[in-house]
Amino acid sequence: MSTPQRQYVLKVCVVGDGAVGKTSLIIRYTEGHFRESYIMTVGTSFAVKELNFGDTLVRLQLWDLAGQPHFSSVRPVFYRGAAGVILVFDVTRRQTFENIPGWYDEVAQVTGAVTSVLLANKVDLVDQRQVSTEEAIAYAQQLGWGYFETSAKEGHGVTDAFRQIAWTCVS
Repeated sequence: MSTPQRQYVLKVCVVGDGAVGKTSLIIRYTEGHFRESYIMTVGTSFAVKELNFGDTLVRLQLWDLAGQPHFSSVRPVFYRGAAGVILVFDVTRRQTFENIPGWYDEVAQVTGAVTSVLLANKVDLVDQRQVSTEEAIAYAQQLGWGYFETSAKEGHGVTDAFRQIAWTCVS
């Protein structure tokens, strides 16, 4: 097996309100399973996943930042050095979508403009949906962000979303 010609280590912050599924998305992507019980992230945690894009190896560091308001004072230090941000909202809780601009502003104050992807999570809960696909796509397009519909529980769209942000950051 040949050595990749290009190698990157990318820090990507995963942000959004508490209980939107940030940790579940990261676990689904990096470990391949879903954890049914909710355990609040305290401060931050991170996971690493290696991706190959032909002759390019990317070590993707995914920083999972606590979404509860009382952690707002500690989050900015973790944004430093981020190449990208994944902004996650829960399609069954409209307020989590309406809070996305605040999340982006919080990150951008530290990082400046970075590669951004909007993830609509919990799309498997069709009957409880409060944010339409069309509205979320329009918002992401307006800002020049990638957009993915995901279900951490079912695994829908998760791999594509994380691979897309990694590829966009290095290309």
